Amino acid sequence: MPARMGESRTVRPPVFEVIQPGPRQSFVWHRHDYPAACARWNYHPEYELHLITAGTGHFMVGDFLGTFAPGHLVLVGPDLPHGWFSDLSMGERIAGRDIVLQAHDDWLQQLVALCPELETVSALLADARYGVVFTGPMAPVLGARLAAMGDMHDAARLAALIGLLSGLAACPRQILTGIAPFGGEGQARVADRDLERMDRVIRHLLSGGPHDIRQADMARQVGLSGPAFSRLFRRATGSTFVSFMRRLRVSRACRMLAETDASIAEISSAAGFANLSNFNRQFMEICRTTPRRYRHDVRTLSRVDDPVAGTGMKGHVPDRTAD
Repeated sequence: MPARMGESRTVRPPVFEVIQPGPRQSFVWHRHDYPAACARWNYHPEYELHLITAGTGHFMVGDFLGTFAPGHLVLVGPDLPHGWFSDLSMGERIAGRDIVLQAHDDWLQQLVALCPELETVSALLADARYGVVFTGPMAPVLGARLAAMGDMHDAARLAALIGLLSGLAACPRQILTGIAPFGGEGQARVADRDLERMDRVIRHLLSGGPHDIRQADMARQVGLSGPAFSRLFRRATGSTFVSFMRRLRVSRACRMLAETDASIAEISSAAGFANLSNFNRQFMEICRTTPRRYRHDVRTLSRVDDPVAGTGMKGHVPDRTAD
């Protein structure tokens, strides 16, 4: 399991995304295009419910790397690094790609404590500290309810959130990462400047080709020595650079397996693997299945209109549904 990241429980410095509800709001709901200033590798003290309405790409939650498509619905807990990245041409923009609801941990915990009817939400909030993606036929329904909150105001929006939390708690979900959020005892928070560096690195890695990208070259681009880059990359992502690149190549292969009829050998080469046996071995290690079986399973799911978008790069994780 990756090393835990965190901070001492003292003063919390500013982070990438400063979230401030309005004077008559207990939480924040907003929709934004991509690219946008807030669409970056970041963390914050609030829970974040994130819906993708358009476009595709890769997303990261802690050390989890996966792909997304419209309908993708994720809940991320406090101080857990996350980001959604689409590979776009210069000047290209996806209008309204993201719908985001953010609420502070303290407020949510007080709400759950006040309302016995929300008892099942406690387990959801606990799981969300490691990130969860919602699955099953109710996930798109809940995503639509989140989107509809944009036309509501004040008490109506609050009532909708309470109903949404209850629905999310009952919806099947998958935990995304084994990495702890920032906040482990004796651990240091990653500085904003360093997170900005990692945001640049991650964007470059996700938008570049699948073939050789050298760690030394990336370190030079962000003005760090090799050892300093290696330490910072692991602290910020929970993964070594080599492990990240391996999972990124497998993630790209997963998308090609799902979306094309190319042969396994062709996909292996296109994803950046030196030979087919190495590809098969690393695919099995990460996805816990063979490329051929993965393609069969994904296409079987698509035929029954499975709403789940994305390929998890931490292996198969069983659904969790609150009792």
